Amino acid sequence: MLASDKNSKLYVKSYFAQSIEAAIEQAHAELGPDALLLNSREAPPEAKHQGAYEVVFGCKPASSGAPAEMQRDPVDDLRRKMDEIRDMVARIGVAHAAPAGSVADALLAAGVDPVLAVEIEIAVQHRLRNQSVIEMGRLKSGNWPPADVMRETAAELESRFDIDPVIGRITALIGPPGAGKTTCLVKLAVTQGLAARRAVRLISTDNYRIAAAAQLQTYAEVLGVPFTLAETPAALAQAIDAAPNDALVLIDTPGYSAASLAESGFDLAAFLRNRQDIDTHLVLTASMRLADLRRIVDRFEAFHPAKLLFTRLDEAESSAAMFCEAARTRKPLSFFGTGQLVPEDLEPARKETITRLLARELPQPCEAVA
Repeated sequence: MLASDKNSKLYVKSYFAQSIEAAIEQAHAELGPDALLLNSREAPPEAKHQGAYEVVFGCKPASSGAPAEMQRDPVDDLRRKMDEIRDMVARIGVAHAAPAGSVADALLAAGVDPVLAVEIEIAVQHRLRNQSVIEMGRLKSGNWPPADVMRETAAELESRFDIDPVIGRITALIGPPGAGKTTCLVKLAVTQGLAARRAVRLISTDNYRIAAAAQLQTYAEVLGVPFTLAETPAALAQAIDAAPNDALVLIDTPGYSAASLAESGFDLAAFLRNRQDIDTHLVLTASMRLADLRRIVDRFEAFHPAKLLFTRLDEAESSAAMFCEAARTRKPLSFFGTGQLVPEDLEPARKETITRLLARELPQPCEAVA
């Protein structure tokens, strides 16, 4: 059972597992995503049979008595999490520890999800500890050189997400309204098709907005490539089959909101989901807040997109939301849109782009992780 701390008015419970990450997953599965991480350590000898590590979580009791349904003041919650992280890192027991909480503090300030920030802090500490085995005796003080912290933080950040900057012979772009799908499609037509002397076919399935397909048709006329409007999945299948076998086929789709997806998008979603030969990219804006981005990614999971393509990097103040979603979904990042110029402002996804943007928001000693 959960124990109740009368002074802090928290329900408190320990979770044991073979890794800290697994114990954290257990706690969130039972208590919900808003539970507070209070402590993390190696399990005491008398509890080793339950797991190698112990994490202690707490949550406020709600009026209904159900811990997962409590509500907290966001500012107080963030302050409390910062204190918990400092306490947790101080108890990890690394022989040569970086300043307690330095990495997690910086990532939280940049907008990274608190649980992910803690996981990265723990991983960086382990990286530094392993380094000390190789370089035994080099350090005499209790703090790691900032350059070592920066290097290991960069390596850990880059290990958390993947990139795959290629497109399939048949590629569809999906996403919310205003994400820049049509412009990206034209950029891909030029850089991945015409520049490589490949035949290109442009197809629009967007009959949802007035004159939506007309924009892509105009681009097709300028580029001198065939254009087809396919208003149904059956018509889309015919248009794909009519294209030459060596042609690059690019498919534009409507910008679905939650309501319009429920109203008219599931037939197209089922079609793309069941066509293994179609490479589907989810187009998102880099400037979105993490909570909004997560909702949209989950909404478009009905299409089973294989990759994430981010636009408007030139407008983004941080890459935290992009990083968090790439890490959460493990869907590779394909391309980055960096402006409105066609076709110049489209570049293959690179890990250093994400870490550099994230590092720009990090205070010392992590500001140069990239």
